[in-house]
Amino acid sequence: MSDISYKIEFHSNWHIGSGLSGNSYADLLVLKNNDHLPIIPGKTLKGLLREAAEFLTHSPLKNELPDDFVKSIFGAVPSEEEKELEYAIPEGISFFDNANLSEEVANFIKSNKNQNVLYKMISSTALDKEGIAVNNSLRQIEVCVPLTLYGSIYHFPEGENYLKGIAYCFSFIKRLGLQRNRGFGNCTLKLL
Repeated sequence: MSDISYKIEFHSNWHIGSGLSGNSYADLLVLKNNDHLPIIPGKTLKGLLREAAEFLTHSPLKNELPDDFVKSIFGAVPSEEEKELEYAIPEGISFFDNANLSEEVANFIKSNKNQNVLYKMISSTALDKEGIAVNNSLRQIEVCVPLTLYGSIYHFPEGENYLKGIAYCFSFIKRLGLQRNRGFGNCTLKLL
């Protein structure tokens, strides 16, 4: 087993939600750590990569992946019967850490207390047939400006085919987060 690192480079504003409201400040807030810096949960990335891996196993590239690629890295998918009987389903051997700003950038921002420059507010409202704003339809969402975040995958299986497979999965992810269909979250993921 080995550990691998990756980077997520955002090319547009993005929003990975915290599930919290900012009251009068915003309807939706960006997920942040205790230092008020943006993060992407490892489980979010794991889910997106698993979806890409499952797609690859049904594509012409499936012969380039080890037979146990999805199951060994991400874990088995329980059948409907197993879900009902609550069987213990084997988990994948890999652990996906949260993606964060580099330590150097995070320390610079924290030491200068510049966390507020990382975020901006986007507002939208619904319009009626005449182009007039509909009452009580104003929504505000906090977004993060384009940044680069770094993360790790621990206990990754050894072998060139596993690395090649996860690199294929990374290349499938082009957007992350909320409102991807509106141009938010454009990104590039790369292994380091």
